[in-house]
Amino acid sequence: MQNPFDGLISLKEAADRWHRDEGTLRHAIERGKLQEGTDVKKFGKQWVVTVAAMEREWGKHKKPSKRL
Repeated sequence: MQNPFDGLISLKEAADRWHRDEGTLRHAIERGKLQEGTDVKKFGKQWVVTVAAMEREWGKHKKPSKRL
């Protein structure tokens, strides 16, 4: 059985994974690039976004850089 939350991540995590500013992602929502109800959903004050939408708009996420 598939979990309904599979493929959902917070906007902060998406910003970190795709090396984007969280504000950039919020503007993408405001402009309709990320469609509310399909690509993103707000729960209280927290936005969640689908990994599929992020990959569609910005490609596969880059591996986290290792910091010394």
